[in-house]
Amino acid sequence: MHTTHATAGVVRIGPNSIIQTVGALNEVYGAEDARAILERIGHSALNEQLPTDMVDEQVFMALINALRTDLGFEATGKVLARSGERTADYLLANRIPAPIRILLPWLPSSLGLRIFLKAIAGHAWTFAGSGRFSYDVGRRGATICLADSPECRGMATDAPLCHYYTHCFQALLRPLINPRLIVRETACGAMGADACTFEVTIP
Repeated sequence: MHTTHATAGVVRIGPNSIIQTVGALNEVYGAEDARAILERIGHSALNEQLPTDMVDEQVFMALINALRTDLGFEATGKVLARSGERTADYLLANRIPAPIRILLPWLPSSLGLRIFLKAIAGHAWTFAGSGRFSYDVGRRGATICLADSPECRGMATDAPLCHYYTHCFQALLRPLINPRLIVRETACGAMGADACTFEVTIP
């Protein structure tokens, strides 16, 4: 198991966590209703300006928890799932070098996963904040763990809660590794697990 710890004191996360969540809210509810929702939950500033630099992970956590209070967990989960997909689309278009996008799909899946997850681990703090990212690659997939996930920190539920990370990982890995690849969260900190666990399988 390869583990990456956040640098001491680092509690910042990429702005896409906010940008794409607002974008997903607009997709799901329409611009007018999304604007009203953000005003209602005390995040009206996001209607006028979205972040362009790294943000405190607490901002992301406050936004999604306010959405959960207002919309409910299920509806917010759908927004966060779409936000994760949008974040993956952005990363594929802007952060993954073209040679990597071309090469990885031609490699054996286990090798491709090993190469890409190692690269992700090197930048884990940009999406995990103060969480701890780790992974293990097997012959037919991989296990990704995120301890102290910002998406479920402080929550208590009876079902996995990390829709943003699940769908971001899946939308990121499918075009790079295998289009049939599936990511499922099988354990969640909100359910009392030591870490949120995402099983990556290739049918």
